[in-house]
Amino acid sequence: MKTIKKNIYTSLALCMSLAFFLSCSEIDNQEIPIAKTAYEYFVEISGIPRCTGNEKAASNYLAEFGRVRGFEVFQDEMFNVLMRKNGSKGREHEPPIILQAHIDMVCKKDNNVIHDFEKDPIIPVVNDDWITAEKRTTLGADNGGGLSMIMAVLASHHISHPPIEALFTTQEETGLHGADFFDVSLLNGQRLINLDMIGEEAFVVSSKWDDGPDLVIPILARFALPDWPYKADSPLRDTMAEVFRSFYGKEPVLAGINNRVAGVECLVFANKMPNADMISIGVDIMDIHTPYERMSLSSLNRVYDYLVQVLEVL
Repeated sequence: MKTIKKNIYTSLALCMSLAFFLSCSEIDNQEIPIAKTAYEYFVEISGIPRCTGNEKAASNYLAEFGRVRGFEVFQDEMFNVLMRKNGSKGREHEPPIILQAHIDMVCKKDNNVIHDFEKDPIIPVVNDDWITAEKRTTLGADNGGGLSMIMAVLASHHISHPPIEALFTTQEETGLHGADFFDVSLLNGQRLINLDMIGEEAFVVSSKWDDGPDLVIPILARFALPDWPYKADSPLRDTMAEVFRSFYGKEPVLAGINNRVAGVECLVFANKMPNADMISIGVDIMDIHTPYERMSLSSLNRVYDYLVQVLEVL
């Protein structure tokens, strides 16, 4: 085992010296880590401090996650991470899909709780269906839920999917800064699924528009956010809605995010990638950004299963 591990890291070092993008096909025949569930990856990422502005360790963890699996990995100066996974057998040449979530989390705790967010792990516990932090702190389900689902997709050897570009961004909570900094010319895909919503039954498809419901997610600071125009023609939305009807037996709720008081990175990407087809979905999370934050485990599992079905038919 030690010899195998040493060989993997030797190969990784060679990859790092060859290119800014890290194509590590030479480790394909080495031991690849066993795929885990979305919740197991959520527990892993929760063990790494990742308050906004302190994402380096979590970013490095994600980059290494991709490298040991032979993915092409890029990490920029703001610790945004992009990794590419080839399409499954027979789907290698299909248009890629972008799966996107942010790394950072809001860090708050009750006054009487002893917890150092710079170094102490957050330990998730499950009570009935609800995942909370062991101590009275924020859980980091925003956006650890999205991160963990994407990781589970990337790690799986059995999912049918087109080529995947997984984009993990930083400093979302204080102004979408990582997304704003990221060089979108590195992306080949023109379809993007953001996994940063807080309601399982809502499709967020634009900024607020007159004929649709409004969805508000609190942010730490008020700042000017760009518009995300509603697209009347959205093949991605139509496909995901069709899968939703089959999976849930009902219609999804189409919503617009109120960009006067809330943010999601699709607002930035809509400005930088005006032709992209985008949608934002997520898991049931309660009391977001507070020490009482909690996430539904069954919702996490359902949304992951739904996402897998979407990838199968895109």
